[in-house]
Order: sequence, then structure tokens, then C-alpha cells
Amino acid sequence: MGLLLDIHLHTRRHSSCSCIDETKLIDRAVQAGLQGLVITEHHYQWTEQELAELKEQSAHPGFILLSAFEYSSNKGDVLIYGLPPEAAKTFEPYQEPEIIVARAQAMGAACVAAHPTRTEISFDERIATIPFEAIEVQSRNIQPHEQRLAFKLASDLELPATAASDAHRIEDVGAYALEFDDAIQSVADLRDSLKRGRFRIAVPGTTR
Repeated sequence: MGLLLDIHLHTRRHSSCSCIDETKLIDRAVQAGLQGLVITEHHYQWTEQELAELKEQSAHPGFILLSAFEYSSNKGDVLIYGLPPEAAKTFEPYQEPEIIVARAQAMGAACVAAHPTRTEISFDERIATIPFEAIEVQSRNIQPHEQRLAFKLASDLELPATAASDAHRIEDVGAYALEFDDAIQSVADLRDSLKRGRFRIAVPGTTR
């Protein structure tokens, strides 16, 4: 069995839309059966020092805790993995998604289309031409009919499908997860696995 990671979630420390107390995050993830988390705040990426301090406060020193960020374009949201924390601040919000993805990938990142079929923040037809590494098809914030559309979109575009909690409440952490074939110890490892498609969706409920 590979590593189970939830790669999309938000905390109240840096995302005003979240009510997750970050000090309870790791304990909840372990309870849910996860080996790791990737915190993806809106337009902010946790620093290594912040991550280390959070792990020090927990009783799980071997837990994998990584950070990336979620970018809001003028048509759809993008999860950007593999850049240094300071890079997140240089991405001005609400730009064209194809420009942002091209820039992030040129800097070495892997990009995933976040909840692309959600009614209020979906992409337009340009998603078919943007070279995402993967398409997010399941989360707590993608309704069942939107999930079906997202699965079809990923299939039509011949892109890997991801699932993550997109948690904004502590009880949602681990609701969806990915199982990785590779040993993930850094955000660079995560990025490379996403680029190679070396993961699969974990069946909801098996991480609890």
C-alpha cells in the first residue's frame, strides 16, 4: 500500500474562508488514516519554518507535512505544487489561467485544475488547451453531479484524476485522498509524482 495524502485543504491561519484550527490538523489527519497533508492556502504558501513548528507541536514527528498554494484565476482555480513559498506572493490574483499555468510550469511546478466543474467557479472551454498535470474530480466542495462531470472531463482530456478533501472544516480532512506509489518526503517529490501520474484516488471512507 502506498502513502495516503490529502493534497488540498485550508486552515484559518492563512485562509479566511477556513475554520480549521491548524494545531489540531495533524491529529485529525492521523485519525483519518493519512500519512501526510499538503496545506494549500489561497495565495499563500506555508514556509518550512511554519511547517516545522506545527509538526513540533504534534505527537507525530514522522508525519509528512507539505505546502503548496491555490491560485484564483479570472476563470477557475489552480493548485500549484513545487514552488518555494516566496513565489506564491508573486502571482497576482485573477489573471488568465493559461498564463498562470505556463508561468508556474516554467518555474518547475505541477498544476492541477481545482474543482473545475463547480458551478460558481468553473473553467471555460480554455481548460481543454491548458496543459494541466491533472484534474481534481472529487472533494467535499464538488457536488455528485459536478464530480461526474469532472471525471468525464479528465477522461476526455486524457489527464490523471485527483481527489482531495478541500477541507475548510476539521472533520472533512481525509474525506478524499490520493495513494502515491513513490516515497513522498518533500514537495519536490510530490511535484514529480504528480507530473509522472504515479498516484491513484483512494476510495472514500478507507482513510477514516
